[in-house]
Amino acid sequence: MTVLAVAAVAILGLAFLIAIVAIARGTDDASRATLGDMLFFTALSIFLVTGVMRRTAVLLDVALLGTLSGVLATVALARMLSRGSR
Repeated sequence: MTVLAVAAVAILGLAFLIAIVAIARGTDDASRATLGDMLFFTALSIFLVTGVMRRTAVLLDVALLGTLSGVLATVALARMLSRGSR
């Protein structure tokens, strides 16, 4: 199980680095916003994998709050980029 967790964190870390490079090369605000969401959820996934390996009791609460705030930030950013139109 530990080898799988290390492999998962390594793959997520690689995805994190690729997203950072893609943000630097981003062409418009929408792609940067999408990649920012990818960074957030990748970091949350790394936290979840390490939390499962450490068997923390507060893991589910933090994961739910992080996911909720990430989704709300995505919706708010989409509204800002579309200038409030639906």
